[in-house]
Amino acid sequence: MTFPELRVVLFFVAVAATACLMPAQADTYWHLRAGQDLFRTGQVPLVETYSHTARGLPWPNHEWLWQALSYGLYRIGGMPLLLGITAACATLASGGAYRLMKARSSVNFALALVGVPLASVVWALRPQVVSLLFLVLLLQLIVAERFWLVPLLFLVWANLHGAVALGGVVLITATAVAFRDRGADVGARFKRLSLVTILSGGMTALTPMGLGLWRFVGESMARSRQNQILEWLPSYPRGPLEIAFWLGALVLLVLAFLRWRRLDSWADRVVVAVALILVPLGARAIRNISPFFLIWMPAVSRLIGPHARLPRLPWPPVQAGLRAADVEHPRLNLFLAVVALLGAGIVVTVCWARPIDRLGWHPIPAGAVTAISACPGPLYNRYNEGGLLIWFVPAIPVFIDSRQDPYPAELLSAHATAERTGAYQTLFDRYRIGCAALPPASPVAGRLAAAGWVDAFRDETWVVLRPPNAPPGR
Repeated sequence: MTFPELRVVLFFVAVAATACLMPAQADTYWHLRAGQDLFRTGQVPLVETYSHTARGLPWPNHEWLWQALSYGLYRIGGMPLLLGITAACATLASGGAYRLMKARSSVNFALALVGVPLASVVWALRPQVVSLLFLVLLLQLIVAERFWLVPLLFLVWANLHGAVALGGVVLITATAVAFRDRGADVGARFKRLSLVTILSGGMTALTPMGLGLWRFVGESMARSRQNQILEWLPSYPRGPLEIAFWLGALVLLVLAFLRWRRLDSWADRVVVAVALILVPLGARAIRNISPFFLIWMPAVSRLIGPHARLPRLPWPPVQAGLRAADVEHPRLNLFLAVVALLGAGIVVTVCWARPIDRLGWHPIPAGAVTAISACPGPLYNRYNEGGLLIWFVPAIPVFIDSRQDPYPAELLSAHATAERTGAYQTLFDRYRIGCAALPPASPVAGRLAAAGWVDAFRDETWVVLRPPNAPPGR
C-alpha cells in the first residue's frame, strides 16, 4: 500500500466512522411507526391516524419502501443495524463520487477533503441518505452507459423517496448532453437515453400514488417553503454552509467557462453538466447543497484534468537512488490502515453499546413518557417533536408532526404563530387541549406556566404540563 493509497483509506475510515455516528431525528421515528403499521396490516398507510387534529385525512405516503426497510432492519437488529446500513449507504455514496474523479490522486484527495464533509450535512437516519447513494449510482450508470439498469433504479427510488425527482433532472440533463454531443455513436446514445428516460418516468407511476407522485413532490416543496421549513429555504450566504456553497459554485462556473471545450469525452461533459444544473437547485433550497457537493467533486476533478498537480506533500521523503517500495514502506502503510480500521470499529462499538446523546436513540426521558401517557386530555406538542412522540408514546395521538403533508395549511400556520408568539389560547380552545409536551424554552411552555399550568414532568429537555385542577388522567 503506497502512501497516497493510505491517506485515501484513512480518509474513508474516518468518513465511515462519522457516518456510523449520524443522529436519529424525529423523522426517523415516525418512519419506524409507519413501517411497523405496514408490517402489522400488510398495507401502505395512506390515511392519517397518528394525530387528533388531522385524523382521517389523506396522507400522501411516498416513502413507504424506506419505512418498510427501516422497520425491518430495526426489527432484526435494533438501532445499530439500521444505523449501520444507513452509514454504509452514506459511505458508498462518498466513495462512488470519489471513483468518478479523473484528476491526479493528490487533486482528488484535496477535493474530497472539501466536498465530502460539505455533502455530509444531511446525514441522519432518513431516506435522504439513500437518495444520495442513488444519485451517485445513477450518474455512474449513465457514465458507464449501462442504461438498461436505470429504469429499475427509478422503480425502487420512486417508492423510497421523493428525491427521485432529482434523478429525473439528472437523466434529462444527460439526454440533453447526448443530443448536443458529436461523434459517431451520438445518434444511438441519444436514442437509447431518450427511451430510458421515458421508461424511467413510467416506472415512477408504479407507486401507491401513481403519477400523482410528481404533482405531490411539487406541492410538497411549495408547502415547505411556505411553512418556512429551514432545509427548503433559499441558500442565501448567511451561514458557513451557504457561503461554502456559493464559493464552490463560483469555482465550478469559472472552471466550466474556461475548460468546457477541453473536455474530451461524453462522460466528462455529462458529469460537469449535472453539477452545473445542481447550482440553481442548490441556490433554491439548502437541502440541495449536499447532492451538489457530492457531484461537485468529480465535476471539478474532470475540469482540472489528469495533468494538473498540487505541491508534493513533505512526507514521505523522496531520496535519490531509493526504490519506491523503500520510500513508501508499503507494509507499514498497510499496518496503519488496519490499525485505523480496528480503532474506528472500537470507537463506534463503544458509542453504540452505551448510546451517546448524539445518536438520539433515547430522545424522551422515561418520566416524560409516563407523564404524557397519563395526559388527561388531547395533547399539544411542537412540529419538531411530533415524530418522536408517534414512536415513543404510540397510545397518545399527537397535535402535529414533521410529516406536514396530512395537516391543513391553516393548522400549520396557526401552530407556527403560537410557537413564535406564545399566544396559545385560541388554538387550545379549538382543539380542547388538555396536556402539553414541549421543550422548556418554548414560548407556549412559558405562557402555560405563567397561567398556572402544573408540571407533570420537567427536566432540561422536556416539560409536560397539565391545566390547573386537571383530573388525574389515564
